[in-house]
Amino acid sequence: MARGGDPQQDRSVATRQRLLDAAVDELIEKGYGRFTTLSVTERTRISRGAQQHHFPQKNALVAAAIRHLADRQIEELRVAAASGRPGAARMERVLDLIFDLYSGPLFAAMIDLSLAARSDEELRRVIGPVEREISDAIAVWAHGLMVDGGSGGEEFERRVAMSLSSARGIALLKLLGHPHAAVARQWRHTRTELVRLLTERG
Repeated sequence: MARGGDPQQDRSVATRQRLLDAAVDELIEKGYGRFTTLSVTERTRISRGAQQHHFPQKNALVAAAIRHLADRQIEELRVAAASGRPGAARMERVLDLIFDLYSGPLFAAMIDLSLAARSDEELRRVIGPVEREISDAIAVWAHGLMVDGGSGGEEFERRVAMSLSSARGIALLKLLGHPHAAVARQWRHTRTELVRLLTERG
């Protein structure tokens, strides 16, 4: 009969998961400026000692929470994009998923942290590598999906990079509160051109 896992280790992993989930919720709801480790422990009902055991410093918890949110969202998108044959329809869906990611809570939190880090050297030191890691992971994920429906090659690589920049730029308008209808219309027009570029052969 197979032996089970270490109960103490399992509890430790579960505690860390609860802390990260709570920290993500706090960042999304309140932003970095009002984020406190106390509010995280109150949300989870986990002791301050347990929280400090896993994350001795506030910024370490923030960085881990952002990485946790990114992993969670990229995995959700990976599942959502897994089906469908290569071609224009699938490329359109992939671009929409990328746009949704850039206009969702992950990038809202990352923008908030980037602005806060301009005047906080310690936060900048902790969060900078995490932001680069997340950006690289998203680029690799998105590139893999788009290559499935494109022709590949150096010119295609440039088009992929342009697509990511376009989605990110228009998504920023949405995050900044521009009229939803206008942003949606701009994205639809841009997406049509991007699909054409990404699926054309030769």
